[in-house]
Amino acid sequence: MAKRKVTVTVDEELVDAVHSLGAESLSQVVNAALGNEVDRRARSAALAALVADWEARFGPVSSEDEAWACAAFDDVDGAAADLVAPAGSQRGAPQEEAVRDGVA
Repeated sequence: MAKRKVTVTVDEELVDAVHSLGAESLSQVVNAALGNEVDRRARSAALAALVADWEARFGPVSSEDEAWACAAFDDVDGAAADLVAPAGSQRGAPQEEAVRDGVA
């Protein structure tokens, strides 16, 4: 993939931390983080489109179902983040499996 040189401002503590954890290239770290954020935003946009389509066809999603879905997607995003988290890092306690209406 082609690269573009850009200037960004980041917190000094983050730069120090990433270097102290063994990163050789800050550009690679920033590129990976930006890629993860693009993926997260794309999933969010796809979900918003799915919900809008659902509501157009079947009416509004109930508050209870919306709350359950938000929690389930947070669990999925957290589990995905745990897969790419650096060794030894902690992203919080393990999540219980979400089960609703007998569907996992």
